[in-house]
Amino acid sequence: MNNNFTKMYLLTFFIIMTLNVNSQAINLNDFDEDFVSSLPESVQDDIFSEIENGVEDDEANFKKRPSSKLSKLETVKKWENFIKKESLAGASERYGLRMFSTMQSSFMPLNEPNFGNNYIVDYGDKLSIQLVGGSSKQSSNKIEVMRDGSITLNEIGKVQVAGLNFEQATKLIQQQYENSFIGVEVMVSLAEIRDINVLITGNVEFPGIYTLSGNSNILQALNISGGISEIGSLRNVTIKRDGMEPIVVDLYKALLFGDIKNIPFLMSGDSIYVEAAKNLVRAGYGFNNTAIFELKDNETIADLIRYSGGLNTESNNGMLKLIRFESNSFNSYEVNQSQFNDFQLDNLDSIYAYKEKVGTVTITGDVKHPGKYSFSSTDRLLDIIQRSGGYNDSAYSFGASLYRDSSIKLEEMFAKKTYQDLITFIVSNPSSSSSGSGGEGLAFLLSELKNFEPLGRVIAEFDENILSDNLQDNIFLADGDRIHIPSYPSNVFIFGEVGNPGSVLFKDDINIIDYIKKSGGFTKFSSKDSIFIVSPNGETSKVQIQGLRKYIDQDYEIYPGSVIYVPRHIAKIQGVSFYATVAPIFSSLALSIASLNSLK
Repeated sequence: MNNNFTKMYLLTFFIIMTLNVNSQAINLNDFDEDFVSSLPESVQDDIFSEIENGVEDDEANFKKRPSSKLSKLETVKKWENFIKKESLAGASERYGLRMFSTMQSSFMPLNEPNFGNNYIVDYGDKLSIQLVGGSSKQSSNKIEVMRDGSITLNEIGKVQVAGLNFEQATKLIQQQYENSFIGVEVMVSLAEIRDINVLITGNVEFPGIYTLSGNSNILQALNISGGISEIGSLRNVTIKRDGMEPIVVDLYKALLFGDIKNIPFLMSGDSIYVEAAKNLVRAGYGFNNTAIFELKDNETIADLIRYSGGLNTESNNGMLKLIRFESNSFNSYEVNQSQFNDFQLDNLDSIYAYKEKVGTVTITGDVKHPGKYSFSSTDRLLDIIQRSGGYNDSAYSFGASLYRDSSIKLEEMFAKKTYQDLITFIVSNPSSSSSGSGGEGLAFLLSELKNFEPLGRVIAEFDENILSDNLQDNIFLADGDRIHIPSYPSNVFIFGEVGNPGSVLFKDDINIIDYIKKSGGFTKFSSKDSIFIVSPNGETSKVQIQGLRKYIDQDYEIYPGSVIYVPRHIAKIQGVSFYATVAPIFSSLALSIASLNSLK
């Protein structure tokens, strides 16, 4: 956005903020009826809404009384919010630890027979066995697994089932009946699940002995103990079970890739030990998941990239920066992509990607190959112009335009702020809307601001020789930029309060008054205090031709493709030259639209 626009924005903001605002209660009867009816319906709605809000605020302030209880309650709420924010702000950078902050009530399984075939049957479980067919009558029994791990089947005897998963136990029971009875069909289900006692030690938040549901796995046990501590390992968690080799569990398979098939279920008497983490490495900027990851001794940068979900689109995949603490100082190294599969990382290493901005820019108009082009962080404006084949002979680089989304947002914000300030001013100063003190001009200005559509034009240099010689003018691009290169025009465009708006043939020996005369001259609504000239490159200048000022030499140029804009005169309001402070801003915004239309 150009300097004129910025200056006008600051000036308007200052003037509007310092306007005299009447603090009395406002009602609709205070306003000039003709003025209100002259406004578009949408603007009328905004004024009515502003009045209603003002009344509601007054009533709320009137009814509000001091309250020590309310004050204390609000203080407590603020303190609770502060504590909550602090706890979130202090959350661990370790990937995976935050999973254990989930509510235990929602994480732990219910003590109900909800299980898979890999559920381990043990002491305290109750099996429901139903017999159908054969020489015996249909029967159903609920049998508890005894302390020695057996169940007693009618007319068969003891069968050892403890330590078997449910599928294995079911097949064993069915086989026992089939061997003893002819034609019998056996159906086995789990009627009740046992409770189990598990010892959890090592680097967890709250070590101890826990009573869990019998269908709990190691993740659920760690969760009930408060989760793994900041120094605990997610890669080396050991389950010790009587009479068996220790089971070492790597939780990354579940936490990173959702692979839970190797997450073991627990048995009563199990002991869980969480070792200390030995190799913690930070995946910094450029990784899809920026966090501290735990690597095993033989794992490399390639593994870190895989664990972090890869590098994002803004990262340079060919080179990474390694920060390593050694000999009491931090040292930096560059690691090439060819080394990723073999380069092993040490404890407390940090890896960062180089930022590589990648985006697209659209260039249209009088270039050899218009269209959409990709660019990287090293590309500048001249690179895209050359990539599109350069200008055609008829191109008018002085009138080229660059449009950017971030500028659109700024213009939208400014226009909305100006419009709302005007609404507030009118509601607070009803006399300003009377037909004799600029009401008509206010209605015009409000309507124009309400319907304003920003373009987001950025003033830029497009001369190839200047861009080549001056790096400062050869600006970097932003994703989504739009560039238009017009053809050389032969006209000057005149808009606003003139008799015949449109275009006239450019001549280098006539001045602004001559151009206005060729367009039908001024109308009775014209303002001669401030006439605007928008050059083809988007720069705006103001010319004053009222009274003696028209004889003073003013610094302005009119080029082929320039836009001359004659704004409407707006009278003074309550001693404030409202036009002088507000109208020029809208005029400059409106000129951007006129300029775009003319150059197209």
